[in-house]
Formats: sequence, C-alpha cells, structure tokens
Amino acid sequence: MKILLIIITFVLTLSTAIAQLQGQAKIDSLLKELPKMKEDTNGVDLLTLISFAYRNLDPDKGVFYGEKGLKLSNKIEWEFGQSTCYRSLGLNYLSKSNYPKALEQYHKALKIDEKINNKIGIAKNYDNIATVYSYTLKYDKALSYYLKALDINKKLNNKILISSNLLNIGSLYGQQYNYSLALEYFQKALVIDEEIRNLGGIIKDLANIGTIYATQKKYSKALLNLNKVLDYLNQVGNSRAKVTILGNIGHIYLRIALDSNSNNNENRLNSTLDKEVNLNKSIEYLNSAILLSKEIGDLDGISLALYHISNAYTEKGDYKKAFETYKEYKSIKDTIFSSENQTKIANLEAKRENELKEKEIEILKKEKENQKLQRYAMFGGIAGLGIIIGLILIQRRKSEKLLLNVLPAKISKRLKAKEHPIADHFDGASIMFIDLVGFTKMSSNANPKEIVSLLNDIFTLFDKLADRHGLEKIKTIGDAYMAVAGIPEIQADHAKRTAQMALDIKSEIKYFKTNDGTEIKFRIGIDCGSVVAGVIGEKKFIYDLWSDAVNTASRMESTGESGQIQITENFKSELEKFEGNWNFTLRGEFEIKGK
Repeated sequence: MKILLIIITFVLTLSTAIAQLQGQAKIDSLLKELPKMKEDTNGVDLLTLISFAYRNLDPDKGVFYGEKGLKLSNKIEWEFGQSTCYRSLGLNYLSKSNYPKALEQYHKALKIDEKINNKIGIAKNYDNIATVYSYTLKYDKALSYYLKALDINKKLNNKILISSNLLNIGSLYGQQYNYSLALEYFQKALVIDEEIRNLGGIIKDLANIGTIYATQKKYSKALLNLNKVLDYLNQVGNSRAKVTILGNIGHIYLRIALDSNSNNNENRLNSTLDKEVNLNKSIEYLNSAILLSKEIGDLDGISLALYHISNAYTEKGDYKKAFETYKEYKSIKDTIFSSENQTKIANLEAKRENELKEKEIEILKKEKENQKLQRYAMFGGIAGLGIIIGLILIQRRKSEKLLLNVLPAKISKRLKAKEHPIADHFDGASIMFIDLVGFTKMSSNANPKEIVSLLNDIFTLFDKLADRHGLEKIKTIGDAYMAVAGIPEIQADHAKRTAQMALDIKSEIKYFKTNDGTEIKFRIGIDCGSVVAGVIGEKKFIYDLWSDAVNTASRMESTGESGQIQITENFKSELEKFEGNWNFTLRGEFEIKGK
C-alpha cells in the first residue's frame, strides 16, 4: 500500500502546491487593498477574492472573509455577490473537510444563480457539488452533477471550464479504478487545454495521465508525461510542485527496479536497462527532490524521498546506507509530528484563553446574581436561604451528571478543578470508526421516530461494548460512531481492547434489522499511534482527538468493505503483540484520500 498510494495521489499534492503558491502571492497583494475598501460591489469582490485565496492556506480565515463579504453583499442587496460569497465559503469548508457545510453553501449559491439566470455560476455550483459527492464516495451523484456542469459549459462554449469538467470526470473514474475511462477524459481535457494554451490545465492533465499510466505499470508512458510536467514547471518556477514530480519520477524508477524480473518489456522500459541502473536513477531523482525540498523548507518532501531512497538501497543490498537513510527519515518524520502537535496544542491554548476571558465575564455576572440572591435570602430568613441552597445543590448535581454524560470522568474532574487548558499528548492509542452502510439512503423515506429509535438501539449496544472492553466513546457523527482505547487512561493493551470490541460488534450487529426486514450492515476502520486530545467548546463541551492516526482510522472506515473490519499494517503489528485468535486478510493496494 505504501508504494502505490503515493503515485496515485500525487496530483492532489501538485494541485495544492500550485494553489498555495498562487494563493499566498494573491493574499499579500489583496490585503494591502483592505484599508481602501468601500462598501460597494468592488468591496464584495475584494473580500471574496481574499476568502478564495485563503482556501488552501488557512480555510478558517477564508470563512471569516467570506462571511464578511456575504454580510456586505446582503447589505447592498447584490445577489450576484451573495452567490459568489456562498461559493467561496463552500470551497473553504471543503478544505476543512466539513462536507455537509460545504454542500449547504453550494446549494445556497445555486439557488441564487438559478434565480438570476447566471449560467456560469450554475455550472460552477454543479461542479462544486459534484466534488463534495466525490469526496464522500457518492460517485453516481458526483457524475450526475459533473455532467450537468459539462452540458452548460458546452452550450456556453467556455473551453476552460469544459477542460476542468473533463478533468474532474476523469478523476472520478480514476477513484473507481476505471482507468480506461479516466485516461479518455484526461486526454480530452489535454486536447482542449493545448488548443487554448492553458498551461495550468496542461500541467494537471499530463500529471493525471502520467498517474494513470503508473497505476497500470506502463512506466515508459508515465515517465514521458511526468517529464513533460517537469519541463513546464521549470518554465513557471514552481519549486513545491517540482519536488512532487521529482519524487514521483524517482519512485517510478524504484517500481521499475522492483518489477525488473517481469517478462513485460513495457515494465522494464527496454531490455538493456537492468535493476541496478533503475535503482541508481531512482536515487538520483529522489536526491534532487531532497535538495529542492531543503531550499524551500519542505520537510514532508525530504521525509518521503528519504523513505524511498532507503527502500532503493535495500534493493541494492547496501543495508548500511539503507539503515542510515531510514534513521534520517524517522528523525525528520518525528520532527514533523512534533511540530504538528505543538501547533495543534498552541491553537487549543489560544482558543482556551479566549474562552477563559468570556468565562470571566460570565463569572462576574453570576457573582452579581449571587449577591442579589444573598440579599433576598437575608430578607426571606433561614427558611428561604435553605430553599435557595437546596435548589443550587440540585442544579449542581444536574450539571455534574450532564458533564459526566458528555465527557470522560477524569476530564470532568479536571474541568471542575478549573484546569485550563486541557490538552494532552498520548504516545499510544487505538482509534475506531464505525459507519452504518447505506443508512442515509435507507432513512430518506423512513419514519423519523423509527430511524432514531433504531440508531439509539445500535449506539446503545456500542456504548455497552465500549464499557465492557474499556474504550472511551468520543462522539457520534450522523450514523457513524467513534471510540478510542488508551485515552484518557493509558492502556498498554489498547489495540487488543479495540480489536475485541470490533469483533463483538461484527457478531452482534447482525441481529439488528429495520421494520421491513432490511439487514443493518456496517464498516469499521481502525488505526493506532500518537494522539493529541483536548476539550473544545464552552457551552457545549466536546472531548476530541487529533492526529494522523485519527485521520487514517477514518479513511480505513470510509474505504472498507461492508461487514468487515479494515485495519492498518501499523495496528496489525501492535495487535500481534498480544495473544489471541487473530485472523488477517490482505486487501491489496488501493487509494486513500490524503495519504
């Protein structure tokens, strides 16, 4: 999985790198215009452009400026501006992976564009809605909206948007492993982009075409397209994108070396190239990626290249260099993780400080209210005071009970002890996501009371199993359930506890059926690793987790098979430390978003 996934997903990294480079340059220039901004349509345009530019760099700021633009467009009653702001907000929520919120903004924009007959806006909204559905693996809906957008853009003869639609449709087919159709749409997009000399589009088209050839092990064609991308990037001077392409070319040569025993000449490029030559080429390109990464301070680029160089040296039989390179890779990986954790904790602390200031104001208000109560008590006598104290105690017990219902007992005690902020790091924990397959479709036409009752029964079962095995329920998201072992109480056997709960769910969920006899099915995803945990919110507390392991566990669930428990190799290694009748089945290679 580690090898193929990097090739499949590098186009996303490339696109993001290009967007970030352009976005930062735009933000620097646009922010200078803010002091001169007037409250008119030009002001809305400026705020929307800033919001759009922030989408890949800081989507929270993107939302902030998008909402300011929306407020101004509402004030001046400019409907075109309103739809543009909603669309920009949708893009920022998409960057935050808040898919329901993104979809909500796009539909609001679509409603306005349909009202004012803005055809280009309608097509853009269709395209954006399709993207949300593709991210959430609802491929049929995604394709339907992409085709609607394509139809409008063809009628408008807007070739830039047509090529963009074709590229998106190709990507959608690629996600579904339909590589022939994916290639067909990428090549159609390339023809149009070359015709209109759209360099950004050409780069993306070639990169996607190269990706498809790489997945099909047509390495010579993959390298041909990626080298063209490299030539174009040398023209535009995009160093971050060049790091990605250099790394992937090096990685392809590593794959060629691993396939060097194949009788397929396509895989070997030609019969004169042997394994040693391809390994040397792999190391050469990967070292170029490292040099460029060091220039721009890209630790991720360095880390990824070192990992593959270590594999290349292993294949060469130079185990000393392989080990040295792997140690360097681990060192940089640990640095990245530590830096990410510190950033997350710093964000938690900053948020908590703001919340504390608000809480101090609330405390002053309550103190004044208490002073009033004391005066009333004096006039009411001892009996009145007793009633008030009794009411306070009752409310306090209710508050404590409510707190225990939404937070782990240990965290609840720390909050009551006025510990702020609560942000902890755990070296080892296992995270599990459970999703009910097809539940959204099943519930669309069902009786709401029956659906809620069924969900309550299922989640109550999950709660009981979590208590039985010592896991902490974190939250439910729609028809999904998240739990963790090893947090907030450290558990050395967190992997074993999580596996046992997952297996119990697999055996017991089969007894749940809807009133019409439909069998309830599930997917479970699990990973383990280091985690940062903390308390978010003031009025509505939530104890939540952040880490790569959390994201990967979620991806394991979303890409899993119905009725199965999908785990990472990392979790498998941790679980095998404990005795048990564990049975594993290798799933093979497949695409994981963001990995």
